[in-house]
Amino acid sequence: MKRFFGLALTLAIASGVALAQPRVVINEVQYDDLGTDDREFVELYNAGDAPANITGWKLLAGDLATYADNNPDYVIGDTNGDNIPDTTVILAPGAFYVIGTNTGLVPNVNQQVGANNLWENDNEWLALVDTNNQVVDAVAYEVYLGQNFPSDVVANTGAGIWGELTATDGGATDITFQSYARYRDGLDTNNNARDFLLLRATPGASNNAPAPPSCRIYSNFDGQNVGDMVPDWTGSFRNPRVIDPTQVGTPAINPNVISASPQGGNAMIMWDWTGGGNQASFNYLYENSAGYDLLVYLDTALRNNPPADHEAWAIGVLGTTDTYFRMPYRVTGSAATSACGITGVAWVFYRDNNVARLELVDAGDGGDSVPNSTAARRWRVIQSINLTSYNSGWYRLSLSVRNGIIKAKFDNISVCDSTTQRAGNVYIGYREFIVNNATTRPPTVDDMTIFVPIEGDVNNDGIVDDADLLAVLFDFGNSGCSDADVNGDNIVDDADLLIVLFNFGQGC
Repeated sequence: MKRFFGLALTLAIASGVALAQPRVVINEVQYDDLGTDDREFVELYNAGDAPANITGWKLLAGDLATYADNNPDYVIGDTNGDNIPDTTVILAPGAFYVIGTNTGLVPNVNQQVGANNLWENDNEWLALVDTNNQVVDAVAYEVYLGQNFPSDVVANTGAGIWGELTATDGGATDITFQSYARYRDGLDTNNNARDFLLLRATPGASNNAPAPPSCRIYSNFDGQNVGDMVPDWTGSFRNPRVIDPTQVGTPAINPNVISASPQGGNAMIMWDWTGGGNQASFNYLYENSAGYDLLVYLDTALRNNPPADHEAWAIGVLGTTDTYFRMPYRVTGSAATSACGITGVAWVFYRDNNVARLELVDAGDGGDSVPNSTAARRWRVIQSINLTSYNSGWYRLSLSVRNGIIKAKFDNISVCDSTTQRAGNVYIGYREFIVNNATTRPPTVDDMTIFVPIEGDVNNDGIVDDADLLAVLFDFGNSGCSDADVNGDNIVDDADLLIVLFNFGQGC
């Protein structure tokens, strides 16, 4: 029997047939929550085709370029904390294994390793190491503080997660509990910055974010009551709320009275009215293509308050952000770089006593936003608009990315560029350092469409039709930024016309 098995194995290898192999990854991480860190966990996942015996493997943690540190490490199968496995752990294909607190506050924990503070809350790496001391997978977070980590860790983390995470206690505010999670279970490109998103925590269950139910989702918020949470959005501390812009309300979820939008009626605000930062993500995954078109209220008046007063927001696509939306552009502490953790492409607004500006940025895999930064990773500013000559009020803002082609508009300004393809959420972040919360203007939007851009749909109305064909013909031969430049090569020509014709009739 052994001879026949050996012959079969030899023939399989010789014929190029791949044998099923276990492939275990760190699938989800929650390392910091409000108050006592008693809801921490790390989820492992077998993304391979064969069972994996992970007994005796170690989950190491560190913040140095060496493995010799005082950070806690955990042995898989060790139930009494003596670093010796007490039970055999075999992870079936598609199965999860959760290492977490013993508080009962994290569901589906397979191995309890302490009551709190299982991992550090700042610049850190986690590495899954097998019994041969080989790094199987790794995750690094808060790398805005640096990435001087072991080389075999960096080989598995790639760019690492730039931003930071502080989860709520899952009910203290709007019943949100978030983690950094692979947007597809087991998906691993060895680049954490692309594989992980800030998502609802799902220890011991699938991370897989759903695709949008339709290619265009429209909201004017008029069918909801003032004060309602907006469906399909998850906030880090507060979920977006429906407001009447012309009323402050009780509680004051709208900080001050502004005019109604041109669409009229209700609007959406994304704000934690107790102050500080907040973020919200649309609960659908967009891969390679996503866009939005909306009305946004811009308060362009300079702060004219103590020098510390400043605020910022971002509305982005195909990326993620951090729970606090750390302040971009301005370093407020001793760190050499900004901790703002957005990725993907976004319109970013910022104002203080000296400037009000709107910038279209390609944040890529995350990076420093401080102007003139010398950091190896930094945002690429595609367009910068000084808003000091603009009146406060409602403006049309749009952004779409289709297979790497960027099309964006603010008021009567059009911007075209390109980026690398990626997956992610549509997200909003807001941060303020303002003494009087009643003078803030958090991101406030109305008449909002979130959509998947369709190839050949020049006017983004959801269908490729005569209007798109006429747009290409009308702009034929022109160079530069144009909606009619469908393929993004900076000229409207036969190639764009053929794309429209080829996709004619396609749409929602």
